[in-house]
Amino acid sequence: MLFTLLGIFGFLGFLLFDLFSLNKMVTWKYVAISLGLMLIVLSTILIVRYPSTMTVSLPLRITGLLLAILFTGLLIYSVFVEVGLSTYRRFSESSLVTSGTYSLVRHPGVIWLFLAYFFASLYFANEYLLITAFVWTFVNTVYIMIQEELILVKLFQDYEQYRRTTPMIIPNLTSIRRFIESYSWRKE
Repeated sequence: MLFTLLGIFGFLGFLLFDLFSLNKMVTWKYVAISLGLMLIVLSTILIVRYPSTMTVSLPLRITGLLLAILFTGLLIYSVFVEVGLSTYRRFSESSLVTSGTYSLVRHPGVIWLFLAYFFASLYFANEYLLITAFVWTFVNTVYIMIQEELILVKLFQDYEQYRRTTPMIIPNLTSIRRFIESYSWRKE
C-alpha cells in the first residue's frame, strides 16, 4: 500500500495547483502540478511492477487493455481538451465548461480515472492496481469536494447554478439526456 499512498500525495499536488492558481502563484502552481503528476505516474509504474497473484483470462485481459486505453483517452480529453490547455498556462484564463462530458457530470475525470485503473488492473492481472483504483477514487472524490468548496465557487461566478443542474460524479437521466441532445451526432 506504500505505492498507493505515494499516489495520494499526487492528489495533494493537484489541490496545491488549484490553490496556487487561485492566488496567482505561477511558479508554485507548476511545481505542484508537476509533482502531483510525477507521483501518480511513478506510483502507477511501481504498482504495475509489483508481483500479483490475480489470474485473468486472456480475452478478459485484452478487453481490459482496450477499455483502459479508451478511458485513459476520455480522461485526457475531459481534463485537457475540453477544459482547455489555457487552464494550465502561466497566466490562465479559466472559463467554466458545462458542455460535452461536463454536461454529464461536473467531474468526469473521476469516472474516467477509476475506469482506466479498473480495466488496467484486469490487463495487468494486478489486484494491487484494483485496490488502488478504489482508494484513489475515494481520495479524488475528497479532492473535488474540497475543490468545489474552496476553488471553483471563487473562480466561476455561475458555478452554483452549474452545481444545481449537473450531478457531481454519477450521471442521472437528465444529464444523460442533456448530453445526448446537445451533442451533434452527425457531420454537417
